Amino acid sequence: MRNKKIKTENTIDIYYNNSCPICKREIEIYKSRSIGIVYNDSSLLEDKYNRRMHAYQDGIEYVGAKAFILIWKNTKGFKWLSYFLDNKICIFIMDLFYEPFAFYLYRMHLKRINK
Repeated sequence: MRNKKIKTENTIDIYYNNSCPICKREIEIYKSRSIGIVYNDSSLLEDKYNRRMHAYQDGIEYVGAKAFILIWKNTKGFKWLSYFLDNKICIFIMDLFYEPFAFYLYRMHLKRINK
């Protein structure tokens, strides 16, 4: 996945689906340990934000594994993970596993909102 340039402030903005119990639980862990990250509920936004994790920093969009690495770089207790996994091979492998899991969570989201 390519990084896309968009206009944002210098903070890190994370967009995650707060209506997803798994996503919500994971983000709560990051929230309690991170500084300088704004976590935004994307459950009412367009599907693109509910299908995958999105992060924005300095006008650059990070999606999927790259978004997680950006979070980990700025979260106490997870920085070591970002240093270990922030390379093309690991990101590729992470996205291979993340994509089907994210798709499953997205389908569950659609079922929840269409009830």
